[in-house]
Amino acid sequence: MAAVIVFALAVGILIGSGLLSEGLFSGSAKADELERAQADAKAAAADAQQGHDFADAAGPAADRAQLQGHGVALVRTWGTTDADLEAAAARLETAGVVVTATVAITEVWTDEDRGPFRDALAEQITSTLPSPPAGDTTSQVLSAALVAALASGGEFDPAGQQSADTLWSLLQESGLVSGERTGTADMFLLVAPGGDVADLAAAFVAGSTATVVGFTGAEAGPAATATTVTHAASFYGAWAVAGAAIHAVGGISGAYDASDADELIADLGGAA
Repeated sequence: MAAVIVFALAVGILIGSGLLSEGLFSGSAKADELERAQADAKAAAADAQQGHDFADAAGPAADRAQLQGHGVALVRTWGTTDADLEAAAARLETAGVVVTATVAITEVWTDEDRGPFRDALAEQITSTLPSPPAGDTTSQVLSAALVAALASGGEFDPAGQQSADTLWSLLQESGLVSGERTGTADMFLLVAPGGDVADLAAAFVAGSTATVVGFTGAEAGPAATATTVTHAASFYGAWAVAGAAIHAVGGISGAYDASDADELIADLGGAA
């Protein structure tokens, strides 16, 4: 649908500028074709604006304060940008959630040449984790360590906080992650371009109240049991992420696309 809208708008611009108004369109049949193309372009623009207006008007009222009291860690994988993460998370704070961490996973996390380094680090981390995993892979250990670093501790858990600080330092100093954390998260938004993020997603789900994996592309890769949203780093994707997160907190998981934003917003409005 988005591709059709973009194409129609592009045709309208070209026609309006006169680039296609001469030569290509001659005779009454071509004139009719020109008129239809202009009408399609206007209709597509009107539909797009109507959707934006609906989301901007209904969205804040529908999801306001429904994530009050929650803290979310925003995490992006290698292959996405800070802009992708910001775009996907753009509507979360409208729902009342507090961002407690912003983290970028670096290429060291998956670089094949750094495999032996990660294996050695995982062995070191295993002795640091509050509940050391038995028989887990290196990827699973590192994922669990990231969760513990972002979701453990807090004012009433000094021992957990000390462990979280240690793990965060290890992950940062090893070059596996960069970013900052200011509090304890009980929710996660993981943004990835696609591909398999099952180990990270499974760890996030196990250590949180709700986890949403936002894929910037059209296809969702393996993400364990986490809720997923495709085209997440788009205008409608941000609304879909917020709606999906609210549903996930309520125990409802699903696989969504940015095009589901209006339905998710409408559902929230009906429940409010």
